[in-house]
Amino acid sequence: MSFLLTSLNLNDLGIMTIFDFIILVYGAYSIYTAQQMKKTGNPPIWLIPQQDVHRIQKPAQFCEEMRPKTFLFGLVCVLYGMYGLIESFYIKNDFAEAAGVTVFVVFMVWFIITLQNAKRKYMK
Repeated sequence: MSFLLTSLNLNDLGIMTIFDFIILVYGAYSIYTAQQMKKTGNPPIWLIPQQDVHRIQKPAQFCEEMRPKTFLFGLVCVLYGMYGLIESFYIKNDFAEAAGVTVFVVFMVWFIITLQNAKRKYMK
């Protein structure tokens, strides 16, 4: 363990490292939110703004449809965050960083499109 701590160079902390950490935390929160949707049957505020929650016709069905997709997106965020941190400190390869960002952006676009389709389907 001490090897890991002594091998970290804090000079390597850049904007992408901070971004990777934020994405990691966001992914963990998304996984937690997906589990909460299953328990409560109410969409979270970060998926549906508070002022629009009353417009959802079938909140339980919305949550049922979006829960696995939110969980998957959260898992991808956690994995990307960990990959990004490992890449920043140990791999340090521009191609590896670009490949990781590309995969993450593809999943992000997929999730946004999926969320917009679910909103159209369940909001009046």
